[in-house]
Amino acid sequence: MEQIIDIAYSNLLSPMILFFLLGIIAVLVNSDLKVPAAFYSGYTMIILFTIGIKGGIELRSVSLLDMLPTMIAAILLSIAMLFIAYFLVKKFFFHSVPDALGIAAHYGSVSAVTFIAGQAFLEKIAVDYESYMSAILVVMEGPAIILAIILYKMYAQKQGEATNNPNASLGHVFKEAFFGKSIFLLLGGIFIGLVAHTDGLTMIKPLFGDLFYGILCIFLLHMGMIATQSLMKLKNIRPLSFLFAFILPIIGGTLGVITGNFIGLSVGGSMILAILTGSASYIAAPAAIEQAIPKANSGVYLGAALGLTLPFNLILGIPFYYWLATLFG
Repeated sequence: MEQIIDIAYSNLLSPMILFFLLGIIAVLVNSDLKVPAAFYSGYTMIILFTIGIKGGIELRSVSLLDMLPTMIAAILLSIAMLFIAYFLVKKFFFHSVPDALGIAAHYGSVSAVTFIAGQAFLEKIAVDYESYMSAILVVMEGPAIILAIILYKMYAQKQGEATNNPNASLGHVFKEAFFGKSIFLLLGGIFIGLVAHTDGLTMIKPLFGDLFYGILCIFLLHMGMIATQSLMKLKNIRPLSFLFAFILPIIGGTLGVITGNFIGLSVGGSMILAILTGSASYIAAPAAIEQAIPKANSGVYLGAALGLTLPFNLILGIPFYYWLATLFG
């Protein structure tokens, strides 16, 4: 226990965490600090592109056969977290079916920022991990979102509900989940990193390499502000009904470590898989769920994923997953 406290304390003092906490404080003290929407779109693109490009470069030396066990495990973990989240939220926290499916879609998907923070943590303590984990991030982004929406459509038909919203069609949902902004940028970055000439990649390194963590810190400052604002907007919600936002990451992280150890990943690789399984989407999932499950309360699933699970993972989850990985490794 002393080891995990020391690791958590060290992680708490990292610039990324401190910027996130500064964003929280800015809202709590009613500061007039604002981040322009155009900036948010811009540095989101840079962050996702950078993850993809780094992953693509690493994939040059990896065969599909090496990745296959992890890819299969990742998809199964994503689907497992969907059903675990739905069961837990519906049966023990008494949320409605639409809310439970909306929440489950977010917790079955993944958080790119938590993934980056985990990578930074491992680099700081000089622990290696499998080079193809960026591709696993992409693999885990969409399946739970699609499955949650299919389950909702089955539920809506059973209840005799119908919708004429073209954005709620399965075709649109598949497009949003697999070719929406986040996945498209990640896949595009992987493709560029995989096929681009080394000289060309060197030319873009100042933006997608040297400046990356500075941009990420500003992004996390903004995320801290949005997370706090999302929670403050919720009305008539019992705090205990949000405990799942802390329980699900622990369940997902533990499953990720056990699975990673079972399929032969390194300690670092098992930790990254735990981070992905224990995180919750707040980029890809909200865009799809808002259109396809309109009865789900966006304040609940976004407030939980962004306002509670993200800071939990950044501050406590990452060191906990590493500590757990060392126990199994």
